[in-house]
Amino acid sequence: MARTNHPKSKARRGRPRLEMQRALYQIKLSGWNFTWSFSLAVPNHSWANEGHYNEHMILTLKGEVLYPECFKYPEVECQLYADPRLTQDIDPPKGIGSMTASGTRLIAYIAVPRERMDALACVADRLLSLELNATPLHYRRALVMSIHLGTEPEPDW
Repeated sequence: MARTNHPKSKARRGRPRLEMQRALYQIKLSGWNFTWSFSLAVPNHSWANEGHYNEHMILTLKGEVLYPECFKYPEVECQLYADPRLTQDIDPPKGIGSMTASGTRLIAYIAVPRERMDALACVADRLLSLELNATPLHYRRALVMSIHLGTEPEPDW
C-alpha cells in the first residue's frame, strides 16, 4: 500500500505558545519623572531620526506591584517614550513594549505616540494606577501588549 502525504491538521498539544499567553500586572503608582532632550541629528544615523533633529521624551512612572500578589519583583519602573515613527510601522509589531526583571525590580519600556506624550505629562502627578497586559516573564523578559493608566485608585485597593 502506498503511503500518501496528508497535511497534518492536529491541534498543538501542551501549553499554548508564549506569545499567546497573557499575564496581568496591576501597579499602584507612587511617583514619576519626566526627561526631555533635543539635539542635532547625527548625519550617519539619519535613518533613525526625523529630519535634522533628535527629540527624546521619557515619562518614567514608579510604583509597586499589587497583582499578582507576592510577586518576585515588587518594585516597578515604567518608561513611556515618545516614538514619532510608531504609527508608520509597515510590519505588524509583536507588542507595544518590553519588560525586564532584575533584583527586585520590574522595568517596562513602552512606546507611545509622540502626540500623546504632552497629555500624559500633564496628568502624570494625578496618575494612581497602571495595568500592564503582557506575555508571562520568560528568562526575566516579556512583551507588553497593552497598558492602562488611571487617575483613580482601583476599586479593590
